[in-house]
Amino acid sequence: MKVLVISDIHSNLEALETVLKACGEFDAIWNIGDTIGYGPKPRECIDKMLELEADPVLVGNHDLACIGELDLSEFNPVAQIASRWTSLQLGMDHRAYLQELPAMTDADGYTLAHGSPRSPIWEYVTNASIATENFGWFDTRVCLIGHTHVAMFAKLGSECETAEIMPMREGTVLDLSTDRYLINPGSVGQPRDRDPRAAYAILDVKAGTLTAHRVEYNIEATQRQMAAANLPDVLIGRLAHGV
Repeated sequence: MKVLVISDIHSNLEALETVLKACGEFDAIWNIGDTIGYGPKPRECIDKMLELEADPVLVGNHDLACIGELDLSEFNPVAQIASRWTSLQLGMDHRAYLQELPAMTDADGYTLAHGSPRSPIWEYVTNASIATENFGWFDTRVCLIGHTHVAMFAKLGSECETAEIMPMREGTVLDLSTDRYLINPGSVGQPRDRDPRAAYAILDVKAGTLTAHRVEYNIEATQRQMAAANLPDVLIGRLAHGV
């Protein structure tokens, strides 16, 4: 089985549709959360997940904020503006869909958590110390995470006490049959690792491998959509720089 692994679409339909065209054939989509927030097409991105029968789909902190399940005071002012705008775009069916999503789950022997297995909504796995601590919070060999918008992996060898953390570059292939991993495929809609291309990964369940990918998309089109919606300039500008 080949799985398209995506995270942090953030209402960027241009990026999502480009990923879907570039990734080739797949048997399932696993979405690690934050389908909406920040970007200009929240309804359409949720509708695409439903159309493609993506499963599992996790709920992220921005998803929850946009349906009133998180206090917006936890967010910076720019994210608050985007969340309020996004909330107004959603129908009752979109809200009901997001309301039912888990923040952490298992699928085919893999753990999925939006932020981290220790704190699925809020924790950012940004260094080896945090990664090492989180290996004690899931039982499977591999946990797929999102939230940071940075494509990376942390590996914990059988004889190691501290995890090694590395960036996920275009074409990186991980052999998941040995060692344990925390893996972030990066963000589809708002990368923050100084590479503005949409990020995704392909998991080959039978072979036990995961391959990282990046693809250029029409950033200018998304920026025009955001400007038309009067979304904050800082959110518009950052897409071109991957920060």
